[in-house]
Amino acid sequence: MSDPYFYGQWQNDKLTYDIEKYNFPHLILNIIKEKFPSVLSLETIHTAVEPSQISELCLHVQKAFGRKKYMVLFDQFAEEYIAPKLQGRRYLIKRQPTLNCVIPDQVKHARRLPFHQGIFYKNGIGMATMWMPLTRAIGTNSMYIANLEDSRNLSKEVIDQKLSLDKFEEKCLQIC
Repeated sequence: MSDPYFYGQWQNDKLTYDIEKYNFPHLILNIIKEKFPSVLSLETIHTAVEPSQISELCLHVQKAFGRKKYMVLFDQFAEEYIAPKLQGRRYLIKRQPTLNCVIPDQVKHARRLPFHQGIFYKNGIGMATMWMPLTRAIGTNSMYIANLEDSRNLSKEVIDQKLSLDKFEEKCLQIC
């Protein structure tokens, strides 16, 4: 997987897809409503669900992704949009997607989605991650992503120098 062309396919590129065919925000909202019917939109989850229940909400969605109809949908999406980027290479899809729910003033509510790198979560090497915002991602309501070279360099530095989380995040803010 050291092919520069292959990695070029994963350089913080935006993926345009058929939102009518794969309406993930609508699908996820409906799953959330199974357990939390007062949620009216993904943008306002924090007004209908207590911060202490956000983990329960995410777990409910992730478990629902294990239902056959969603696994089939994710497989179809991958075949249509991801497989063409892989130059005929075989691939695996994580058993089910992960839902990260970041609420306003998350630290105030003892919640936090820290900067992270897949290998720190034992994802191994040779994996590519696709992040899919489900709400508008603008300004500080967005994701901060490093390019491949910067990510590799920082990951090596973290491991070699055993950087603290605070130092790691400081460096992430410089490169993302």
